Amino acid sequence: MRFLSAGYIFPISGPPIAGGILVMDDEGFVAEVLRPGQENLPDENIEPFDGILCPGFVNAHCHLELSWAKGLIESGIGLDGFLRALDELRHNELPVDPVKAIKEEGAEMHRSGVVAAGDICNSALTVAFKESSGMLFHNFVEVFASDPAKAEPAAMKGIQLAQIFRALQRNNRASVTPHAPYSVTEQLFRLIGFLPENTPVTIHHQESAAENRFFLNGSGSMAARRLYYNPGLAPFRPTGRRPFESIAPFLNPEQKILLVHNTFSEQEDIGFALQHFPGVAWCFCPNANLFIESRLPDIPLFVKNHCKIMLGTDSLASNRRLSILEEIKTISAHFPSIPLNELLTWATLNGAEFYGFRRLGSFEKGKKPGVVFINNPEPGSMNLTPASTSRLIIPA
Repeated sequence: MRFLSAGYIFPISGPPIAGGILVMDDEGFVAEVLRPGQENLPDENIEPFDGILCPGFVNAHCHLELSWAKGLIESGIGLDGFLRALDELRHNELPVDPVKAIKEEGAEMHRSGVVAAGDICNSALTVAFKESSGMLFHNFVEVFASDPAKAEPAAMKGIQLAQIFRALQRNNRASVTPHAPYSVTEQLFRLIGFLPENTPVTIHHQESAAENRFFLNGSGSMAARRLYYNPGLAPFRPTGRRPFESIAPFLNPEQKILLVHNTFSEQEDIGFALQHFPGVAWCFCPNANLFIESRLPDIPLFVKNHCKIMLGTDSLASNRRLSILEEIKTISAHFPSIPLNELLTWATLNGAEFYGFRRLGSFEKGKKPGVVFINNPEPGSMNLTPASTSRLIIPA
């Protein structure tokens, strides 16, 4: 047995415990969480941690295969500029070995406390890493095609890649998923929207204001980019509705659906999704939003609507680190009214439940969630500071 004490222990399944002791068995399973004053408190062999202990993080949205792009794209250029810059990099010789970058950055993500991730896959580059990683993954095989004539080959490519991931010995969960409302045609949606045993799915959603204009009236940079990549393509016929409402008929309402970014989402968007899709959840990647669009989602609005919220890092093309703690710190700095216990719930249990990783997410007897140590909190409080860092001290 190991007995770990901390200034605060966050079980997530209950309120934080000041001066508690976390009891872990030799295989890393939770045996007990003890409160100060309990009669069965040990009097020796206690490992003290001057800070916070919490369960391992779940990175709900990641692009691990883009680890090669770290530091190569300028920040603040907007989504259109970002996508064009990334596409240009992809069509040239990559500056580093992508498989090596995946291994190094994936290992660093694990060390920082991430024990599981929902990972976007456009290739099989991450296969070798996932076969040996100590993290758990759900693989989202992403498809897109703005040209209706390319719908069938895009769908087949996605289905075939999903089969590669499903054949793995480890981390073989995979689903075929649409990239975004604006990059998937009706024809492609109809080919992938109701595939059997294809849940959850994830969708990049309202990452820019241009996405709303594109669907409402067909104008803006998104319409121009569509024609840039598809010369001669017939103009998009706007739906006159919001993006998610526009694609809702092509989605299975029985699926779990994760809407990612939501930087420009408003009450109308949230209300529609909650009303029509009982399995909908929301993921924020605040550091990527600031990097690309210099803006954050209206996170308190989602809290007010009692949304199921998770946190992600996006990719190293749009972020400096694959650290969930850094995402928590950013939200806390901009929205200080959101308590740390709620932020940690988004970063742990909500993702574990969404992905079906039942042993993760909270310090409850019989679970094996991993243990994260967060140091340098504000003295005498549960608040984080700019100097706070995280590391995994017991693996999941």
